[in-house]
Amino acid sequence: MTRRIGIEVAATSVRIVEIESGGSRAKVHAFGEAALPKGAVSDGVVADRSAVKRTVTACLKNAHLERSRFGAPPEVWLAVAGLRAISREIVMPRVPDADLDAAVRLQALDIIPFPEEETLLSARTLGTVTAPDGTELVRVHLAAAHRALVEPLVGVLAESGLVVKGVDLASSALVRSLAGEEPGVEAIVSIGAELTTIVIHELGEPHFVRTIAGGGNAVTRAISAALDIPAADAEQIKIRLGWSPTDAGRLPAEAVAAARDGSAPLLGEIRSSIDYFATLPGLPEVSRVVVTGGGSRLAGLVERLEYQVRVPVTTASWLEHVDTGRLSFDRIHADTVGAVAAGAAMTESAGRKALDLLPPEVLVERRRARTTRTIQSAAVVAVVALAAGGALRFLQVRNAEHGVGNIEGEIAHLQKQLPAYDRVQQQDNAIFADSHIGMPIVSHEVNWPAVFAALAKYTPASVSASGFSGSTAVAPTAATSASTGHVAAPSSALPSPTDTVGTVSLSFSGPQYPSFKEWFDAMVASARFEIVQYSGVSSSGHGVGFTAQLAVTGAIHTDRLAEFEVPKR
Repeated sequence: MTRRIGIEVAATSVRIVEIESGGSRAKVHAFGEAALPKGAVSDGVVADRSAVKRTVTACLKNAHLERSRFGAPPEVWLAVAGLRAISREIVMPRVPDADLDAAVRLQALDIIPFPEEETLLSARTLGTVTAPDGTELVRVHLAAAHRALVEPLVGVLAESGLVVKGVDLASSALVRSLAGEEPGVEAIVSIGAELTTIVIHELGEPHFVRTIAGGGNAVTRAISAALDIPAADAEQIKIRLGWSPTDAGRLPAEAVAAARDGSAPLLGEIRSSIDYFATLPGLPEVSRVVVTGGGSRLAGLVERLEYQVRVPVTTASWLEHVDTGRLSFDRIHADTVGAVAAGAAMTESAGRKALDLLPPEVLVERRRARTTRTIQSAAVVAVVALAAGGALRFLQVRNAEHGVGNIEGEIAHLQKQLPAYDRVQQQDNAIFADSHIGMPIVSHEVNWPAVFAALAKYTPASVSASGFSGSTAVAPTAATSASTGHVAAPSSALPSPTDTVGTVSLSFSGPQYPSFKEWFDAMVASARFEIVQYSGVSSSGHGVGFTAQLAVTGAIHTDRLAEFEVPKR
């Protein structure tokens, strides 16, 4: 059985759900929600860290998930959504699972709209397809998010006393909490205050994801403008329109008309998304639509959406798939707004890789903190052992004063114990020495994914590569002191930008001689490669061809150095 806490930081609220999975039916152990001040979160991005931190603390209290219950910082799984988070499906050659994320990053450079260095990426395979030439290819589900979306959320949760164990997209969380076993293609539409997420899936396998910048706040603004009232009052009228249908007749006709007009553009975007999916080749049509989120409760919205998309539209319920036991909470409200947090708390089905957009440096820092705590614990043990040894020696000396004949034997016994007290220091010296043997090797390894990316970046579009081979240069070795046997620290952990860490040999072809010159100038200006040698340019009926050997410089350095670094003494 697995018990997890899922959390969603939306535009208007923070929501937390604790779910136990692994049995025949998942069980909800806690649900909590706390309202965010206006503007604290915009388009999924944290704008006011202190306000979000206060709200997270209040939400934990409402859900009875304070740290005192766990005895340690609670671990949570975060679901993110926004215009800086995307989900795509790509087709590529098969690679080992361990290399999938790196291979996908190279394949997806053209479809990810964020700078490569600011992109967090995770991927998993969906199945195989056969290319027209008979080659077996693999379908890959790609999730990507901008660091500016994820890192502030992870940081503010850490400041609130939480440990973020994983980060996933809200679209994936919606599928986990709402997808049933009914056959056919289903569209899940989650209408929030500022964002609307559309996920089209088939038995839990996503085919299409889109995030729309719009939601229930558009209706609030329309009512506020029509009646010339503050936004807070307009929000209450909107809630009455959705949650109390009998009150609709008592509200001003202008409010009802404004709500209808304010929601019309969003309904049009939802219809357009479903229509676009219908044009994609090789995919079946959407057979039903389910809606969730606070904006889905607006009176008449389900009926109007069903009229536009021409398929059955119903209200989704994640509580139908779980057991709530004796847990006391507002079930109708939780069922409407809690699907994302609930999905974040649920585990993936057996055999399916979980997507995770947690920044890798967070994991490195946690490993470093664990190592520090271990060393500190060992130091405490050593101090206690030394103190105990000192007390023992004192007692032995006092006893020796009463028996001069035994004093030499007692001293010899104490001398035998001294090497044991030095063992911690010896091990520390060994670790330090080993690290400086390994650091030059790791620091001068070739970061081949970065090499491929750089070659793709600096090779002109008119030039194509038809052959490739690469090798790694011999890493420098650390010097060893002849007098002490200690390994001296290298002068620099990383190679300088002018050092050669590897070589590549390539064959190129281009349409004409200027393409060779364009390639030559690009490589010279790249600062990442040095041209060692190149062949003469040969011409044929299809253009020109040439070969070249390039030195890979230290400007393309490894990204694994922090994993092997030992703090300096």
